[in-house]
Order: sequence, then C-alpha cells, then structure tokens
Amino acid sequence: MKHIFYTGWAMDAYPEMDEPAMAHHVERQLKLGANFIWIGHNNPGEADAQKIEPGLSFAVYEAFMDKSDPRHDDAIQILAAQRRLLDYCLRHHVHVVFPIGYQIQMGERWNAAHPESLRRHLDGTVVDYGGVSACSYSPQYEKDIRRYYEWVAETFIKDYRPIILLVNLADEPFGANYSPWAEQVFRERTGLTFAQALNGGDEEKCLLGDFQSYYVVDYAAWSARIWHEVCPDIPSTMSFCGFHAREENLLPSMVGLFAETPEYFHPTFDVYPRDGDQKTSIKEDDVVMLILLLRQLGYLSGKYRKPYWLWTTGNSWGLGQGSSDKANIADAIVNQLMALAFALENVGHLSGFAIWNYNVKCQGLYNDIYETVYDIEDMFKKLTRVVGILRDLPLRNIRRLPDLAIVTERNYAAKYIAESGATTLVHPFPFARFTDAAKNNLNIFMDESLADVISYCDECKIAYPPMLVYLSSGEIVPPQEEHAALLKYLSGRRRALLPRRLLSHLRNSEPFPAEIVLYDETPANISEETLTAFTHNDRLSTDRLFHFNLGEVEVAYNLTGVKRPLALRPEHKNKVVTQLNPFADLKGRHRIGAPNTAGVMLEHHEVAFISKPNSRTLKRLMDALAGA
Repeated sequence: MKHIFYTGWAMDAYPEMDEPAMAHHVERQLKLGANFIWIGHNNPGEADAQKIEPGLSFAVYEAFMDKSDPRHDDAIQILAAQRRLLDYCLRHHVHVVFPIGYQIQMGERWNAAHPESLRRHLDGTVVDYGGVSACSYSPQYEKDIRRYYEWVAETFIKDYRPIILLVNLADEPFGANYSPWAEQVFRERTGLTFAQALNGGDEEKCLLGDFQSYYVVDYAAWSARIWHEVCPDIPSTMSFCGFHAREENLLPSMVGLFAETPEYFHPTFDVYPRDGDQKTSIKEDDVVMLILLLRQLGYLSGKYRKPYWLWTTGNSWGLGQGSSDKANIADAIVNQLMALAFALENVGHLSGFAIWNYNVKCQGLYNDIYETVYDIEDMFKKLTRVVGILRDLPLRNIRRLPDLAIVTERNYAAKYIAESGATTLVHPFPFARFTDAAKNNLNIFMDESLADVISYCDECKIAYPPMLVYLSSGEIVPPQEEHAALLKYLSGRRRALLPRRLLSHLRNSEPFPAEIVLYDETPANISEETLTAFTHNDRLSTDRLFHFNLGEVEVAYNLTGVKRPLALRPEHKNKVVTQLNPFADLKGRHRIGAPNTAGVMLEHHEVAFISKPNSRTLKRLMDALAGA
C-alpha cells in the first residue's frame, strides 16, 4: 500500500466558531492542497473557553464531568467546538491529528487536591513552565490519566476513529523532575537518593543526570503504552518543543525519544526558523541549530525506523513579525523545504508536517497582533500550495553518506545536568557554532555515542563519517563499548576533533592513522573558529549563504543581513539559477556561464535555486508559488 504523506495547517477550534465557519476554514485549506488538519491544543492545561488556545485536556474533562464545577460551562463550550470541527472532517473524510493534553498539566483543581503529586525543582519549589506540572511517576497521576484516556477513547475516538491519524497526548513536555515521587523511582533504580548522587563521584552524578535527561522520555513511553492499552488502533504522539531540542538536546534526550519509546509512538517536533517570541528576529545561529536538529531527527528516525512529524512555520511565532527584521514568505518556504530535504537524505520516516498556525489568537496567520511584512493571503496561498506539491515531487529517500558525526557524549552531558541542578536550559554543547557545517550542506549524524553511530553504519553497510567531533570533557573513562568504537574509528584515515583528556584514556601501542585535532576547553567553550577550521575544506562554498539540496535542486538562502554574491562552482556550468525575492516571487533566472551574465546577488531573506534547465522538481515548485 502506498505511504500517504500528510501536509496542512494546525488550526484551533474556537468555541465562537459555528459550523459554517469551521467548514469555511477547512475547505479553503483543502482547496489549495492540504490533506489533513492538526487540531490546536489546550495551552495552558486549564478549562477556559475564552483563552487564547482552548482544546482538550484533563482539566476540561474534570470540569465537564462535574456539573457543580464553576468551569463546567466552559468545558461544554470547548468540547462542543471540538465536535463541530470533527463532525465536518468526518463528513468530508478529512484526516486530523487530535490533541488531548498540554505538557504534564492537570489543572488548578487537581493541583490543589494533590500537592504531593506535583513536579518540583531541586530546591523543592513547584515547576511552573507556563502552568504547574504534575509528576508523571505519581500513582495519583497515573490513575487519573488512565481514567482520562479511557474517557477520551469512549467519548471521541469511538465516534471519529475513521479520520483520526494519531492522538497528541501532550504538547511541549520538557525538563527535569526532583519531586519525591521522582526520587523514589531514582532510588529504586540506583539505590541512591538525589542528595547522595549529587554529593557522590562522577558515576553517581552521571546516574542522576541521565535520569533527568530521560525523565520526559519515560513519561512519553509510559503514556504511549497506557494509550495503546486503551486504544490500540490509534497511534500516539507528543509535540516536543523545538527550542529546547535545538538549544540543549537533553531535557528530554532527543535520542531517547526515538530509542526508548514504543513503535506505536511517533514523536513530533516544532522546527520553525526561530522558536520564540514574535519580537525577536531570526538569526543565523537559530537556523544553524535548526539544521543540526533536522538532520539529527532524520538520522534517528532512519536508525530506529520510527515515523515522526514536524511543525513548520507559517506565522509570526516563527517569523518574528514584532521584530525589527521581519522574516518573509521566502523564509517560510525555505523552512518547508529543509523539513523535507533533511528527512530524505537520512532515510527518515517523515509522516507529514503541519504549518503552525492558521488562526491561533495573537500569533496566527489570521490573528496576528503585529502588522506583517507579507500579505496574509499571499502567505497562505503560497505555503499551502507548496506543502501540497511536496507530497508529490519526484523525490524519494536516497541515503546520503554522512560527512560528519557529532557525538554529544552521554556521560559528560549527564554529569553536566546533575551539577547544574537545573530543570531546563542546560547548555553543555556549542550547537550554534557549527556554522560552517550547517551552511555548507554537510550531512551530519548526531548521537550520544560513537558506538551507536558505528553500529548503525555497520548495519546499513555504509562508510563511517570521515570527520568526527567528539563533544566531551574527557574526564570520565569511556565505557568499554565506546572505547572500542573510538579505537575502531581512529584506526582509519579519518579526522577527529577530540578532548585531550579523552586521548589519554585510549591505550594504543601504535600511532593512530587518523588525523587527530585536540582541544583543551570544555565543549561549551569551543569556539566557532575551532569548529570551522576543522570542518572546512577547499571544496566548500565561501559565500556565507546556507546551502542544501532538495533532490537535484541546490538551494541557497541568505540570512546574513546584507547583500551577498552567490558563489558558483565549475559543476554548476550550464545550470540555471532561479532567484526569489523575500516575498517568494520570481526575481530572475540566469543561465550559468552564458555570455554577459553578471554575478547573482542575493538580498537578505532571498533564496536561489540552482538546477538543470528542465528540472521537474523546480518546475513544480515554481508553479505552486505562481498558482499555476
């Protein structure tokens, strides 16, 4: 059976939207090429019909079930709005993703009744990241959430099963947990209390940091299993925060979300150019970290054969319309192309992506509180058509050999987390400084272990990456399997950037054939100059633009802040450069090598495509942008 790829918009079902309004908004998306709807979630997890992001969550269920609850009418309105949207989609056979939770939030009433079951910081204060979180290890939480899942299955899934692709169990769960219930689980696994681990040696600290890194992974895996017991024919997801994924990659562990969750759990990640408030513009650092994340997701999905989903940008949250440097339609187009390209190159099982967000209040494409640099209708039409044709482009998963392995060494990261005492935003790795590798289209495998990278390459019968950046302090003796992997990698004519202390742990009687570059600083302090000097070679571009490939089409994207020339190479001869302005309108076409052809200059926020003159991929893309 042919695999169906899904593209469309995330859309909120507001209580004030009647049935004709629901129909109108869905129909115009479908008309332009969308083939599913990702329904908006309940942020924060409270029962309030007038909130910015109303949806389904435990608090709404709790208020609906108790007619004496002052939130009961709000719950009725929220549930009715969900049904109006679902009813339309069922009648017209439109598939949906159905969210039923936000973070690990149970709502104010539950929190007040069960203070012993709340998630806490190391100092004992309650974790409140946009709302108070429960501790998912709490027996009370486990009992109540199972009961809630059973109600969802009986109340909604039963009626709308034919159109529900998957259920989103939670949006944006992240961070660590130092609550008593978490400590009890940690003690059962290790024999240690949190204090004993913090006051212990490297091994004890690593145990604690690893536990915290995998806390949300545990939560995701447990939730998926419970949902599967309740409703085995509908897979589940959680939509994880791309800001934390690209900035720290640890809370939760990106590797763990693929490696330690069941096969019926298909993770989702938001991958906007910048995941943050509308007043901050997109910076090159944001896109550098995004590229590393997108490549990592494709690699992990291929490695663990696990489907995943993405949220791409189509509104002010990802495009900074409240900033002094507003991103435009071309930036959003590049975001969609990157999302697909980096999945294809690493044989990632990308199931689809939803553009965030069609109508969410304050930041949505149609509800932005800021004046946009782009015409809203132009953005809507171009993005919807483009993601629609991406499903049918003449592309296929063709494994691209890796150029670079980045190992974010697990023990170093775990010790760093424990010593920080933080529940979020730990930054042991210099992801934003891999500018050269990200801009120059190096294919990257990023993992917590070199042994895992080598094992995957051996399984797939592909060559090991010719370059390795090993991010660690080198203080901790590597485990036996990792030690063997390092010796195996260094036994070939490859290049490796290693901490000097790590080399002292690698006992070898003969000099290594590999070229080894050593560093003495901690990974967090490695400079961009060091990383660039290691990864760069004469074959790479010098134009400082972002380069990547969508099939046979090379894409160049300017986010430097100034006009930059497009650097052309000998292999580009007789190809064509197709240039878009920031509004994603055709700016010009240039045959490379033709007489009297001036150099191609790209303005800030412009994009160019280098292709053969008869490229089917580029023709489909340009037709979609033009509405042909």
